[in-house]
Amino acid sequence: MRLLLALLLLMEPSATALRRVLVTGGNKGIGQAICKRILCDHPDTHVLLGSRNQARGETAVQQIIDAVPGAAGRIEALALEVTDDASVAAAAAAVSEKYSAEEAPLHGLVCNAGVGFGRSIPETLAVNLYGAKRCCEAFVPLLTPEGGRVVTIASASGPNFLSALDAAQQQVFTSPQSTWAELEETLQRYAAASDYEGQAYGLSKAALTQFTMQLAAEHPRLKVNACSPGYVLTDLTAGMGATKRPDESTCHVAPLFLLFGEVPTPAGSAYYYGSDAVRSPLNVYRGPGDPPYTG
Repeated sequence: MRLLLALLLLMEPSATALRRVLVTGGNKGIGQAICKRILCDHPDTHVLLGSRNQARGETAVQQIIDAVPGAAGRIEALALEVTDDASVAAAAAAVSEKYSAEEAPLHGLVCNAGVGFGRSIPETLAVNLYGAKRCCEAFVPLLTPEGGRVVTIASASGPNFLSALDAAQQQVFTSPQSTWAELEETLQRYAAASDYEGQAYGLSKAALTQFTMQLAAEHPRLKVNACSPGYVLTDLTAGMGATKRPDESTCHVAPLFLLFGEVPTPAGSAYYYGSDAVRSPLNVYRGPGDPPYTG
């Protein structure tokens, strides 16, 4: 009996061995599904569930604990409003202080928090692009310096948006040489329009992928990639034809691959992946099961 107990203790990951992953917008939808699958598939992980509202975050944590055996003690809520400088700074300080005894508090950061269709370009960019950028600036310094992971949740709406542009316009969003200043100047021109024919969401996701490429270049020792979770029935897509809810879908496949898998060389960074965890182009839609993009 003593030998069995000793073996069980050895098999159970210690608090210091846990790989911590922060998922923004983790209290519902795709974010919550990602949190669940991290805990289900990787018993050596601890999830920080980011939520703009602490109470909703705590409720989501309890829902996950009830649904995932062994999740208790491996997940916590973190108040995090991605559009608010003070909130993001406070969240980063809290994580840094709580895990100050460790060299790197985080293994991974998943920038999932976002808004959907029907908003203006400035409103959409504020969350989908600038919110992700704000979180990266605050939490990337807390990542494992060698091989830490950043995953930005983009969308096939990004390539679909870019496919309608001419080559010169596409270049800003697809070139590895594009700078933040060039991207922002372009976005400001789009934002001057009232809605740009309803393309605010696709624009924001194309911009997010370009920002991801820039972040990867700034942090060559990290693994920094973007991915699509697929077309999933959430609050953002209700009434738009999606049929599978997050827990019924494969929305977790690409994010978990980029968090824990062996991302192909070279560098394993600065790529965009489809929902099937296969590399995809930035300026044209590639469906699940189609050949991988190699350009």
